[in-house]
Amino acid sequence: MTGPRLSIIPARAATDRALKPRDLQVLCVLGRHTDELGWCTRSQVKMAAEMGCARSTVFEAIERLMEAGYLERHVVEQSNGRDAPHLYRVILDPVHPALSALRPEPESADSGAQDPADIPAPPAGISAPPAGISAPPAGPGPAPKNDPLRTNLREGAREERGGEPQGEQGNREDDRKVEAEGWALLKNWPQFDGMPKEPAMKIWRTLNAEERATARRRFLPWLALLKGQRKSHVPAPSTYLTEKLWQAVPDPAEAPPAPAVVAPFGKAWGARRMAVLLAGSGPLPPAKGFSAQLIAQGGEMGRREELSRQANHGFPEVNRMHALASDGKGTTLRPGAEPGEAALGAMAACRVGSDEYLAWKALHEERGWPWLPDPGRQEWVYFPAGGPAGLLAFEQAVRGKPDDGDKRQAAE
Repeated sequence: MTGPRLSIIPARAATDRALKPRDLQVLCVLGRHTDELGWCTRSQVKMAAEMGCARSTVFEAIERLMEAGYLERHVVEQSNGRDAPHLYRVILDPVHPALSALRPEPESADSGAQDPADIPAPPAGISAPPAGISAPPAGPGPAPKNDPLRTNLREGAREERGGEPQGEQGNREDDRKVEAEGWALLKNWPQFDGMPKEPAMKIWRTLNAEERATARRRFLPWLALLKGQRKSHVPAPSTYLTEKLWQAVPDPAEAPPAPAVVAPFGKAWGARRMAVLLAGSGPLPPAKGFSAQLIAQGGEMGRREELSRQANHGFPEVNRMHALASDGKGTTLRPGAEPGEAALGAMAACRVGSDEYLAWKALHEERGWPWLPDPGRQEWVYFPAGGPAGLLAFEQAVRGKPDDGDKRQAAE
């Protein structure tokens, strides 16, 4: 048998429900290589190869383990500025609360440099860090988290702000608004229910205003892209923000205006209904049977039959509005079909059963317009103000100033 036989990790991790299976696997991989003080040097690329997953998966698991207190990381840079494999320490036991009072106070800035003899040597089997990088502490306290990725993001955000300090004299954004927008994006991240979002929030705070706005605007198109590619796994929010995955999709097209739903017998409902009636009836199906005979005979009976057929077949939109209103349902108006302010201003409430109400009913019968359905307990309905005599003013509000032909039709 080759390779390590044991993995030393804290036992509490085995039953921690906050950890994902991949988090525990990363912790076990690190625990296979630690020395007697819990330290090891591991490359995330090699760990990903060992586990058969993406490097981003390892990175996200490490972030969660650090957030949960199972791991600390010390970033190492080579003398040429390039990244080197990081130092990790598996934290076997949390710090005992009673020990916090025994820790010495940190030295002040003017106390001078620390005596090199007091700097602890690196753990056995691990080479000393490059010059300029302090060695990780051997005690239970957390190691400094000077991750170049986070540092670069912070510096980039500072440059985008022109190097101005974040204060009352700078161009600082409202911090609460930034936090609210970040949590609105991250709190319901697909497949990350119950997982810590603070690592992603730390990256979110380093983005400039334009990046944050673009990340939010393109989030849904990005999810649609993953679905179109039949991806079963949604990358972690920290990956989305760090690698700026929103750049893979263009800006969504401007959303069309949402359809409006108007309540039955209300002002907007009545205005739309009257506007459709004034536009005239559509083509009627051929008359058949007894109806055709009445129309052919002419006279008052034939005229009444023609008006009845027009009311039943010539205004399909109005009849749909009536059918929905009979069930107490409103009507959905497509964008552009909503009555304008002028048309709404020309409407007035009319009491059901009043003389004005009956006058409107008589006008509908005379013009072959479908009459209102039973309003039930509806006490008021809306018609153009002034009764049938105000129909011309309403028509002007809807269409603009009518021509002479329109005036004659309105006066008939």
